[in-house]
Amino acid sequence: MTPKQPPRIATWMLKHFGCGPNNDAVLGDLAEQYLQQDSAIWYWRQAVKAIPVSFFREIRGHKRIAARALLTGWSMWILAGMSIFPLAFFGTNTGYYFERRDPIGSAWSFMWMPVLGQVGLARPFYLIFTAFANALPLIVGAMCGWLVARFHRNQQTAVVLLFAGSILLMDLLLFGPFILNVKPAVAYHFVGPVAANVAASVLGILLGGGLLRYRSKAVSN
Repeated sequence: MTPKQPPRIATWMLKHFGCGPNNDAVLGDLAEQYLQQDSAIWYWRQAVKAIPVSFFREIRGHKRIAARALLTGWSMWILAGMSIFPLAFFGTNTGYYFERRDPIGSAWSFMWMPVLGQVGLARPFYLIFTAFANALPLIVGAMCGWLVARFHRNQQTAVVLLFAGSILLMDLLLFGPFILNVKPAVAYHFVGPVAANVAASVLGILLGGGLLRYRSKAVSN
């Protein structure tokens, strides 16, 4: 008789987002205990709890590496914003741009693209621009995620998650108040494109960082 398998989604999440060299051992232990517990709720609770616990343990144990990974990712992100964003709006009538001496504005430039596209572009061009506005942060996010992972292989999962989380947090801090403070009718037009843009950024980082491709977390020192 084939042994009952643990919940697949919970196992997938722990495989891809669990941090540290002992993640495979944690998966094996949970699978064995699941045969005794025979409770999907118990397995889900343990798997979901193991992800943040292992993440914070890795970050706390490698603070300098985590700081260096953030610096690497954000430097690439800002550089891309300063280089690509002005080209994206070249020839449009938005009347808006980021100067090269404004690195903070450039870091958020990808998120402003759907908003400014609605303001400055005719409807047919806006649909094309929206697709471009979502593809661009996906591509740039993948580049940044790959760079972070490439130079921090032993802590790859933790630092890629940290960088993706920092981008997501910045987006929420910027656009949360913006969406809440504008008129409801205006916010309705912005929520979808901005949410898609934010999701594309995070997805790109996870893809480029290799977190959606399972690999053994055991590393050699």
